[in-house]
Amino acid sequence: MERLRHRFPDRPPEEGGLDIGLLLDRSLGVGAALILFSLILITCADVVGRYFFNAPLAGAFELTEILLAALVFLALPLTTERREHVEVDLLNMVLGAKAQRLLAAFAGLFSAALLATFSWRLFTHAARAAHDGAVSNALEIPLAPFGYLAGASCMVSAFIAFLRGVQPPPEHNTDKDHLEATP
Repeated sequence: MERLRHRFPDRPPEEGGLDIGLLLDRSLGVGAALILFSLILITCADVVGRYFFNAPLAGAFELTEILLAALVFLALPLTTERREHVEVDLLNMVLGAKAQRLLAAFAGLFSAALLATFSWRLFTHAARAAHDGAVSNALEIPLAPFGYLAGASCMVSAFIAFLRGVQPPPEHNTDKDHLEATP
């Protein structure tokens, strides 16, 4: 627990409650790490096979595409929970603390609605791919599971963004750090 407090200093320690960040780290974080490791192995095997044995790894490009998409969607809830999405805060310098909280609440709720819409469309697309039996070109990997993964990931991210919109953080530590770091 001490490791997480050091890693996420803006997160207060929770007594006996469910730590969503820890849960995401142990599930999606481990999954993303395994996919990244798989991508490294595939790339190394392809490069070694291509340049030393004149025999590239069959389907390496296709595997890389599919695993990269899975990696992005597995990391989406982690990024949302840690508030590491790119934000442009043009109005924070001129707005008061209450207006900033309202704007943060609006951003969270708007992000939640957008991510929920993405989730719905991804689930619809995945169901259609499953019904049609869509597979990748070279290796004939079924594509529907990756669509369901993307939809579920967007749904989890939408839930986290909704929670941020309902109860926005009191202040942005990154803004305070940025102001202190500015000469």
